[in-house]
Amino acid sequence: MKSVVVIDDHAFIRAGIADALPKSEYSVIGQAASKSEGLALLNSLSPDFCIVDLNLGDGLGSDLISEVKRRDLATKFIVLTMDDDDLTLQKAKSSGADAYILKSTPIDTLINCLTELGKSNSSFQIAGRIMPRKISKDFELTKREIEILQLLGAGITAAVMGQRLFLTEATIKTHLSAIYRKLGASNRSQALSIAFENNLIQK
Repeated sequence: MKSVVVIDDHAFIRAGIADALPKSEYSVIGQAASKSEGLALLNSLSPDFCIVDLNLGDGLGSDLISEVKRRDLATKFIVLTMDDDDLTLQKAKSSGADAYILKSTPIDTLINCLTELGKSNSSFQIAGRIMPRKISKDFELTKREIEILQLLGAGITAAVMGQRLFLTEATIKTHLSAIYRKLGASNRSQALSIAFENNLIQK
């Protein structure tokens, strides 16, 4: 029997999941309403699976996942969310989640996802999405902007970019401002999420 922890700030969702999972296959050994409660449960119980909402009362589910993954626990994470958009999906994947499911999907979909994740060779699961994935949308970035965006994705600072490209740091920052504007991003993290999602640069 596989053990499950459910973390969601809505009690009725936690209870609904606990009641719906087949008792012969899964045991819900803990429930939490916040990030802090969830971390405490996961550290003490080390369940096989954790079903977690991205938006918790005292933090983000994605941050919780990242923290647990850094501790090398074997728990597999299913993100359960109402947000059907590419940035949310990318946030879930980047945090180390193993699956992404919309709350509007039938409970059978969640059960099937748990079954798939129980297989040793399982890949990232996505269920219930309505919005199509964007593929290479034309943001009208220049060759230089793509080059700078690639360096940004590699964690290179503006100062080092300038040295590599023989440009001043101020010029690099001007390019970055133009990139953010064209992508509709307000910071580095958003810009990279959009860039990866639209295949503008490679990881």
